[in-house]
Amino acid sequence: MNPLRKTRIIFVAFVIGASTAIALTITWIFHPMSKPSIALTEEWAVVEVTDAQTMTLRQTDGNQMQVRLCGIDASELGNKAKDKLRSLVATNDNQVMVIPVGKDEQGRTIAEVMVYGQGEAEISFQEELLKSGLARTQQGDVECPNQIAFENAQRLAIASNVGVWSQGKQNLH
Repeated sequence: MNPLRKTRIIFVAFVIGASTAIALTITWIFHPMSKPSIALTEEWAVVEVTDAQTMTLRQTDGNQMQVRLCGIDASELGNKAKDKLRSLVATNDNQVMVIPVGKDEQGRTIAEVMVYGQGEAEISFQEELLKSGLARTQQGDVECPNQIAFENAQRLAIASNVGVWSQGKQNLH
């Protein structure tokens, strides 16, 4: 390939790439992404653990919302699961991170909820309840972003025979 043709190909590729970048930038400027209806920050504080998978949260500006944990059913061992959820909330002074995925028929936000643990590692409430055998995975109308991790946590609980998976309680759905 002669040098002039090679230079033209490189120039055309550069022009196409630059044009694409400019078009994307213009689209971003004139059509900004809509802001989520709730903040996805550590600014949410747990006001109350209502049951084994529902909490009332408050933001620093006073806004409150009901959150139901997505992807799990923790009703079978309700009080133990509720106590576990309270202990998870306490690990970061009631401050939680929320990843909303939808709303349920009662208007509650369906979400993944987590806290920062030691060493800034994230602790998923759903995974912890599942690993402890205090909940089962449940497919809902919306899919949780970490559903595969939830299924793996449940497999761990099954293999460990804990909670709902302990001997004599293996009523598999």
